[in-house]
Amino acid sequence: MPKLPTRSRFLIAATLFSAMVALPGTAQARTYIVNGIASAVPFIGYGMNNLGKRIPGAKVFSYITSIEGNNVIKPNIMSDIEARYKKNPDEPINLIGISYGANMVSEIASRLGSKGIPVNYLGIIEGGSALKSIGPNVRTAHNFTCTGPECTKKKARLTSGNSVTRLQQFSYKDGHIDLGNNKQVHGHILSGIR
Repeated sequence: MPKLPTRSRFLIAATLFSAMVALPGTAQARTYIVNGIASAVPFIGYGMNNLGKRIPGAKVFSYITSIEGNNVIKPNIMSDIEARYKKNPDEPINLIGISYGANMVSEIASRLGSKGIPVNYLGIIEGGSALKSIGPNVRTAHNFTCTGPECTKKKARLTSGNSVTRLQQFSYKDGHIDLGNNKQVHGHILSGIR
């Protein structure tokens, strides 16, 4: 059998990969990754940026202040999800956040629950005291904390009576910022969004 030209091999490989990512009859998930405060600074937000590169179609949000996070990023994510849900209610939604971004994604998940919009996966990495309880609209949630002195160690909780959401807690000997780039954390997230 003759060897195919490089371009043909590339097109065949791309077609096969697309078929594996979005199987017929299923919708590819939409993933929103929200960095923490000051994450627009490269040496702070690198972990979530690296994770975003591993998830096809993921949107990574970085910013400097909580004002920008609350007044621009959070409303933009909410309106995007609501519009996408209206078009295709079967499209899975994944929310992942670190630090202040974890607080934001927990609030977004809570707001989506009040609108009857399901969340496939909620990843909370080192959230703070403003974490919202996780409602039954969330299928799977992972809470990641670290043990360093700068770590929040805040555990996520389910809303009262929520026996639907599968919540797992993970703790690592790592730092607050470094936990976002932890290979084990990324592995859990990648398996959780599937």
